[in-house]
Order: sequence, then structure tokens, then C-alpha cells
Amino acid sequence: MATMELKNAVENLLSPDATAQKLAEQTLSTLIEREFEPSVIQLSEIVKARDATGILRQSAALAFKNAISSKDATIKAQRQEAWMKVSVPARTYVKQNILEALQTDDALLGRSVAQCVANIALTEVARGEWAEIIPQLTANVGSLESGSVLKQSCLEAIGYICEEASIQAVGQFSNAILTAIVCGMRKEEPSLDIRLAATSALHNSIDFFKGNFEKEDERNYIMTVVCEATQAPDSRVPSLFLFCPTFHLGFNFNELSLQLKIMALQCVVKIIQYYYDFMQPYMQKALFPISYQAMSSDTAEVVLQGVEFWSTVCEAEINLSYEEAEARDEDRIPTHKSFKFVLEHLAYVAPSLLQLLTRQPDQDEGDDWVPSKAASVCLMLIAQCVQDEVVPHVVPFVGTNIQNTDWHYRDAACVAFGSILEGPEPSRLKGMVDQAYDIILAMMADPSVAVRDSAAWVVQRICQLVREAVMTPERFKNTVLILRQNLAGAPRVAANVSWALGTLAQASYEVAQQNNHNVIPETYALSPVFAEIVEQLFATAFRPESAQNNLRTAAFGAVGDFISQSPNDCYLAVQKNTVQVLGQLQSILEKEPTLSSHERHQYGDYCQHLLGVLQTALKRLTHSDLAHVAQNSIHVCYQLLELHRLQRSFQAEPEALLCLQVLLELMADDFFKYVEGLNPHIHLALTCYSEHSIVNGALSLVGEICRNYETRVIAFVPDYIDRVVRLISQVNDPSGLVKPKAIQTLGDIAISLGTQYYNYAVMSFECLRSIAVPQDHDVWLDILDAILDACVGIINGLKGDGFTETTKSVIRAYVHFIIGLIAHVANDASSVPDGTISSSAAIIGEFCQMFKSDIATLVERDDFYAFLNKGKRSTNAKTKGFCNWALKEMKKLKPASSLGRNAAATR
Repeated sequence: MATMELKNAVENLLSPDATAQKLAEQTLSTLIEREFEPSVIQLSEIVKARDATGILRQSAALAFKNAISSKDATIKAQRQEAWMKVSVPARTYVKQNILEALQTDDALLGRSVAQCVANIALTEVARGEWAEIIPQLTANVGSLESGSVLKQSCLEAIGYICEEASIQAVGQFSNAILTAIVCGMRKEEPSLDIRLAATSALHNSIDFFKGNFEKEDERNYIMTVVCEATQAPDSRVPSLFLFCPTFHLGFNFNELSLQLKIMALQCVVKIIQYYYDFMQPYMQKALFPISYQAMSSDTAEVVLQGVEFWSTVCEAEINLSYEEAEARDEDRIPTHKSFKFVLEHLAYVAPSLLQLLTRQPDQDEGDDWVPSKAASVCLMLIAQCVQDEVVPHVVPFVGTNIQNTDWHYRDAACVAFGSILEGPEPSRLKGMVDQAYDIILAMMADPSVAVRDSAAWVVQRICQLVREAVMTPERFKNTVLILRQNLAGAPRVAANVSWALGTLAQASYEVAQQNNHNVIPETYALSPVFAEIVEQLFATAFRPESAQNNLRTAAFGAVGDFISQSPNDCYLAVQKNTVQVLGQLQSILEKEPTLSSHERHQYGDYCQHLLGVLQTALKRLTHSDLAHVAQNSIHVCYQLLELHRLQRSFQAEPEALLCLQVLLELMADDFFKYVEGLNPHIHLALTCYSEHSIVNGALSLVGEICRNYETRVIAFVPDYIDRVVRLISQVNDPSGLVKPKAIQTLGDIAISLGTQYYNYAVMSFECLRSIAVPQDHDVWLDILDAILDACVGIINGLKGDGFTETTKSVIRAYVHFIIGLIAHVANDASSVPDGTISSSAAIIGEFCQMFKSDIATLVERDDFYAFLNKGKRSTNAKTKGFCNWALKEMKKLKPASSLGRNAAATR
């Protein structure tokens, strides 16, 4: 390998000449791809070289990190595999070089090297290698001989590792990690850089320390250190009076101090999220004062963390209220207790949030997350959490400021009113809304665009949550008139108006149904203006500036609402709209060869939205009218999929696939003639490994084809199964959405083919066994649910009219594997969804029927009885039914004399 070539490329990465820099990147990429092992060795030597400049060493460290990792999950997995293929002596040599490079006085270089250490560790530790790295890093932090830059770099490396690593990979080192972090965070530590690095590491690893938070003395120490860190002075204003005298730091007006304060507040938010159960002793003396102080800051980043704290508390207590209600229904004590922190501190938190609502930026902030937006969201959560109790804390503010001469206060009052509409009893709100509605509607003509925007949002909320206030004839007519007038307004206003019109259409439709939700009403309040409003919405969606403020999405969404919620006297308009949408799609496809890349992106967005409207319209058509537009609809979808094959994609493939699935469901047998021509597009879509929405669209379509046509598609099944198994077995799944869907599709195919799936059974079970490896908890639960669902499909498919001995022998070979999966469900029953419990119960019942007493020793387990009895109490009828059935089948396995042991479990 050309050593000088690589070194020159690293040097030129820093060139001010963009052309030279680009050439250096390409050269480096080529060298690493061609000769990976020699390249990473030489890069590590440059990183270590003390005679090289700090900038060159940083550049080499960045190149090394990029050689073994990537932001793209698929590329990252490939690069990690390339690293693991490097010989052990070479890897050891590289790691020694990188670790030696940590011994530097250059903090910027130390941070770059820390990223190298972390990326090697993330690759190796997950595979059971380099187990000594975390103890080595933590030892460096605690050593008196370590310099401040080394401590900082080691803490940064720990933080990078913990940000991505699973608890399974590094959980055994949690005590050492926590000790190092707390050591670095202490107020006695003179270096703010070290304190910031330690606090950031804590934020990335808080969920690792459950055992430590369960111990009062350790929890007290952690909380003290974190709370002290929140009192690092704001760099822009003097530190406020500290509520808790034990938490004190002196004044220090610099940006590092601000960063430390913000990171410490983020830790407080994450602690309340993970360890709410332990927070009662700290709320009054520390957490409330700290969060209140943060919300009172003049620094937006600090304010946002104070508001986020209370939003997180609200979410926790809302979930606990659901748990308490479920426990009451089941006549049991809830597992967790709500401390009602929000209600207890409402008198202080609500006024702070109301004041923050008045701090809107003078210019439209777009998607920026600012304190006034955060306060609105928090107020909505508070309303859901404390319900009626929020009303007296907000209504006086609304009454005082709704007609204030300062638009900031008018807007704040309007937003505050809209924020409390969900949570309190509608009967409590009805009178209040009646009084305020006409004022809010009049605010749609306010001189301030921000006020008009908020007023439109509140109208939409009222139509959704307190619709009775809008449905009186005169008020309804006035509402429609004013909303239509504002569709031509600024994009931010028109977007909320579109949502409001869509919500009004839903409300009108439901009122017209008169509680008979299975009947399409003959007419409704919007019938006289239905066609005009839909045309206005189409015009709005095609406005030149419709990409701003989600206006295009809102307008097309409202069109969909009008079409899906249309009465019979608007059916002719729906027919015309369907033809109109098809015409618009065909017009775009005709323009396709002449479009620039910018235009292609814009028209691709139109295609996505138009296909969404088309799906809705197709569902509303009668069968005879559907037949008239079906072929054109299918042809449009084919053309869009063909553009994908030709690499001229409009990025509308998921919508086209979903549209085809809708047509299949609606047309039934009439669609079958299109399946063979569709298969090449399905096959291609199933290989788009990095585009999960396309893959999942194709998987859904495959499942629907198999369910509808069963053995009629048996000729297509080998290709389907081959591609689905490849997805399950080989594909790195960064989205976490492809593997579960592919696994479930395997079950769909099996149950559709019935006993003719026999030839694929062994391959399918082996495929499922190969990927049944516990991993990140949430990912594992999704995989586990999908595997069990697929097993249900395969077992029921093979069952046919009854299990043959041949079929039993195939299934018997995998009984222990499947029972092992069910054991995971039983041991984590509080986390798994109802669907997983339902699948587990169905399998147990099938095994009991299939193998009789031979299966008894495997299923007669206390943990199985426990989760099945929990499922018996489920509000989900399917789960409840399968759990009851499984328990009855298990009871049949017992001779009369042995029923006593689990009598309580089977009652």
C-alpha cells in the first residue's frame, strides 16, 4: 500500500481548496476499501504520532472513526464487520496506538481519539471482546496520576459508548461507570470540561443504573451531584437565588458553565422519566425549585429543560392514572403509585407556563422549538393529567388577556384556552367555550398573523373536542365562512384552517349519523358547500408556497377527510374528485421526462399526497364505479413503480404499493389478473433493504395477495418466500421495522397456503430460530412478538383439518425452541403487548391439543399460569379468549388427582 498516498490524503482533508479536499476524501475512501487492514493500521499510527501536528492527528482520528463506523446503520454494520475481519494482532496493535493517543494535553485531539475508542468498543464489546476497555477508561478517570485532558477524554469515550451500547453489553460495568461519572461531576472538580463530559456521560447511561437508584444512600449521592450541577451559573445572567442551600456553586460566566447547567437539567428530566418511583423525597426540596428556577431563566435553552421536566412528569402521571384505572377494573392494587406531583405544584407551574406563552418570537420561528411552544405542549399535558383542576388556573388569564392590546398576550390567551380543551369534562368546558367561541372566531381577522394562526388552531380543537359549541346553525355557517376566507391566508394560518375544515367535516358527518355509525347519512350540514370547499382545498394544496408550514399535507389531509366522511348527496362530487386526482397524477407522469431534480422532488411530493387521496376516494366508491377507474388507478401505480426500477423515482413507491393493496381488498377476485404483472415490482421492492417504507409496503401487499388468493398463487410463493427469508436472515434493520413485518408475512403466507406450506416449514422454523436472539429490549419485544405471530400462522397453516403424524413430527422438532420464546413472554409479561400474550396462549393451546400429555412437563409451569391468568383479565377480547382456551386445554392434561396444585390458577 502507498503509505505516503494515505498520509497525503489525510493532510489534504484539511485543505482550504474544496477540490483538493474532495479528491482527498475519494482517495482515502478508495484506499480503505481496497486495503482495509493496512489503512486502519497506518491511520492509528498517525493518530499516535507525537511529532505530527495536532490538526493532522485529529484528521487521522476522524478518518479512522469513519473507516469503522457510519451514521447510516447499514454502512455502519458493514464497516464493523470489516473491522472484525482484521487479524487479532493487527487489531491489538491499533487499539494500543489509539489508547496511547488518549494521553494528550490537546482536548480537541482527545475528543477525536475518544470517538475512535468508543467506536472500536461498540463493535467489539457487543461481540464479547475487548472487555477490559471500560475498566481501563474508568480507572483513568479515578486515577490521581491522570491529567485533566485524559480524564475528560475517557469520560467522553464512556459517554459515546453508553449512548449506543445495550445494557446487556456493558451492564456488568455499571458500578464502575457510575463511580467514574460521579467522580467527574462533583462540584469539587475544578475543571468544567471534566464536569461537562461526566454529566453528558451520565445522561447517556442513566438507564443502566436501576440497581443504584434502588439503594437510598447511592440514590441520595447521585441526586446531590446532579442537582449541584444544575446550579452551574447561566453564562448570560447571574445565578438566581438557590432554593436548597446544600446545592451551591460560585459564579462563573462562560459558555461551558451554561452547557453544564443544560446537560445537568437534561439528566434531571431523564431521571424523572426512568426513576419516578423514587423521586418523592427530592421533589419539594430540590426538583421543584430547580425546575421552577429553570423556567424563570432568561436563557431559552435552560427554560426548555425546565418545561420538559414538567412535561415528562405529566406523561408519567397520565400513564400511572391509566394503570390505576386498569387495576381498579381488575380489583387489584396498582404496581406503581402516582405522587400527584403535577397537582401538588400546579399553582406554581401553571402561572410560569402562562407567562412563557407570552414570549413568542416576533418572527415566525417555523419548526424551531421555542419556550412558548414547549409551554403550550406542557399545558396540554397538564390538562390531561389533572383534568378539571387546571381550569381555574388558566381561565382568569384567558379572560384578562384575550383582548389585550399587545398581540403577544392575545395570542398567549388564545393558545392557553386551546391547550386546556382536552382533559377537563366536556360539561365543564361547554359554557366556557360558548362564551369564548365568537371572540376566538373573530380573532381570525386579527392584525397579527400569529394570532390568526392560533385562533385557527383553537377552532380546530373546539370542532374536535367540544363540537356541540359549533354545530348551532348560525355559528356553524359563520365558522365555515370565516375558515374559507382564511384558506387564502399566510401558509401557517391556511394550514391550521385546513385541519379545522377537515375536523369540521368529521364532526358534521358524525352528527348526521345520529349514533348509527354503520350507516352513510343521506346529507349533512356541509352538503351545500361540499364541492366548493374541496376545490378550494385542492387549490390550496397546489399553492406555490404550499411546502411551507405543512400546508400541502394539511390541505390534502382535509380533502381526504371530506371524501371519507361524505354523505350520499355528495357522492357525485366524490366521483368527480376521483377522476380529478387520477388526471392530476397522469399529468405529472407525462411531465416526468422533462422535470429538473428540484421539480422532481416537488412533483414527487404531490404524487405521494394525491395517492393518499386516491386511496380514500377508492374506498368511498360503489363497486360498479370502482370498476370504471380501477384499471387507470393500477396503471398509475405501475408507472410510479416502473420509474423506481429505472432509477427515476418520485419517492412515492410506498403510497403506490398501499394504493394497490387497497384496490386488491376492494376488487377481490377482479384484481387477480394483475398479480403476475405486479410481481417484478414486488420482487424489486423486497430488495430495497435501506428503504423500510418500500419494503414494508411490498410485504403488506404480499400478505394481502396470499390471504386473498391462497393456493391460487402457489406458483408465486417460492419467490415470495425466498425474498422474505432473505429479509429476515440477512438484512441489517436500522429502522427496526422491516424484520418484524417480514417475520409476520412469513406467517401470513403459511396460513394462506395451509397444508401446502409443508415443504417450507423446516426452512421457516430454522430461519426464525436463527434470529431469535435477545437484544435491545424494545427491539427484542418486537422480534419476539413477530416470531410468535409467525409460529401461530405456520402451525395453523399446517394444521388444516387436523394434524397428521408427519406434520406433528416437523413441529415437534421445534417445540423446545418455541416454548423457550414463550418463557421470555412469561418472564416479561408486564412489558409485552396483548398481541404477544395472545399468540403465546394460542400456541400453548395448540400444543396441548396436538401432543396431549407429552407436552405437560413443558407447559405446566407457574410462570405460564401467571401470564395466562393475567391475559384472562385483559380488556382485549382476543387475548382473553385465547388465554381462557389455553388454560382449559392445560387443565385437560391433568389427571383428576393432580388438579390441586394449580387449582387457583385454573379457576
